[in-house]
Amino acid sequence: MVRHAAVLGSLIAAGCSCLFIALSMGVLIGGPSVRFDRSTADALHTFASEASFLTTSLRIVGFLGSLEALAVVSVLVAGVLLVQRRWSMLAAWLVAVLGGQALNLLLKDLFARPRPNFERPLVIETSYSFPSGQAMEALVIYGMLAYFAVLTLRGRGTCAVSVVGAAALVVLVGFSRAYLGAHYVSDVVGGFCAGGAWLSAVITGWGTIRRHEVANRRGQTSSSRNQRVL
Repeated sequence: MVRHAAVLGSLIAAGCSCLFIALSMGVLIGGPSVRFDRSTADALHTFASEASFLTTSLRIVGFLGSLEALAVVSVLVAGVLLVQRRWSMLAAWLVAVLGGQALNLLLKDLFARPRPNFERPLVIETSYSFPSGQAMEALVIYGMLAYFAVLTLRGRGTCAVSVVGAAALVVLVGFSRAYLGAHYVSDVVGGFCAGGAWLSAVITGWGTIRRHEVANRRGQTSSSRNQRVL
């Protein structure tokens, strides 16, 4: 089971990485993907400018993926893990959150893609566009929270609700970024791919280390019992 989990996590990380590379090549080279991005962005902006209720609703949902909200969630979770002295989980959380943020900044500077440009923008952003930082970091943070929920909560129903809720929230955050004109569709998908690759790598690495630690503790316990018997 340990090997299967590690292999599955590695395959997910590799698959997300390959998808990201394919998207990034389309962004750099141009062509059909760039034309699709621009036409979709224009269509969404036109619709969003007229559908005020939906636009307001997605602004509220999008706030849960804002850098401010994600920062608050990150600090709160780190504080809870610190108080509970769950050092291993705290280390994994910090690596996932801080590493994901650093990776996103690196990728943005690497591709330096301008944001969608509209005469009357619904949101104003100054950083680069590809990949979407909020889509990527929302997937990493809420995905890591869902993973912790699966590890700590009891009952399959509760775990399923946590995973499905986190997935739905991440998808809505990503859609809101494209809908409000802050990103192209490929920016959001690229953020999901990069975030999925990073999250899978962190979970796989931490899970492998954690299982080895448990196995070593069991081995030490059994050896001490044998020594007592002898």
